[in-house]
Amino acid sequence: MKIEGKVFSGMNVAEEYLKMNQYQRKIKDITGFKPFPGTLNLRSSKEEVKNTLNQVDSVRISSFSFEDEEYSGIDVYPAMVQGHDAAVLRMDVTDYGPEVVEIAAKHKLRKALDIQDGDKIKVDVKNQFQSESP
Repeated sequence: MKIEGKVFSGMNVAEEYLKMNQYQRKIKDITGFKPFPGTLNLRSSKEEVKNTLNQVDSVRISSFSFEDEEYSGIDVYPAMVQGHDAAVLRMDVTDYGPEVVEIAAKHKLRKALDIQDGDKIKVDVKNQFQSESP
């Protein structure tokens, strides 16, 4: 199952989240990789995103409190972007609409894939995460 969309620059909120040990540890436990602190953002159609993500199971990261702040829960979906293990992150609290997909990976995908705002890419949404070798 694929989601195709155009790359766009985000608001750097995911960068702050993915720098936190609490999220890094949980995402690594789920995906097998420590996420790069930031996501690749795609704008697709809300129907395509909904239809694709409804066909696969996600792993849930529950919301939590840390230092008197509340942090969003996240649904984590297994994915692959042009040969790179990745995860689609659907945060409970977001400024984006349902047509936006945020993708986490081990590396900065913009650099690894030499992509820029406006480029079209496809995300393969998988049924399960790949096991990472030690």
